[in-house]
Amino acid sequence: MRPKWAIALVVLMSILHNAIMGYKGYDPGYEAEQLMVLSLTFMFAWWVIDDAKQQKYHCPYEFGAFIFFAWPILIPVYLVETRGWKGLLLFPAFIVLYYLPWLTGWAAYYFNASHQ
Repeated sequence: MRPKWAIALVVLMSILHNAIMGYKGYDPGYEAEQLMVLSLTFMFAWWVIDDAKQQKYHCPYEFGAFIFFAWPILIPVYLVETRGWKGLLLFPAFIVLYYLPWLTGWAAYYFNASHQ
């Protein structure tokens, strides 16, 4: 499975979970939120490592761990190094993918007429 498909799968499963929970009027459990965050950050690191191979970018041995733990800082740096300043145009996609499940759950909760 390619990292793009894995990211899409994690995001779609999280969107579905948060939308159902929000529609029912519940918050997702702490464990579910942590699983989503860990899965998504792992997928982001996997995408960067796969992209680095395609870009023929030499990265250190622990580069994947660095990305996993500090992705909001290191992904923009990586994108600028591999694509120039135009690479920063890709970073908002990571932010949207990260917050989309939460926003979907919030929208499902507030657009459900029975909660108002």
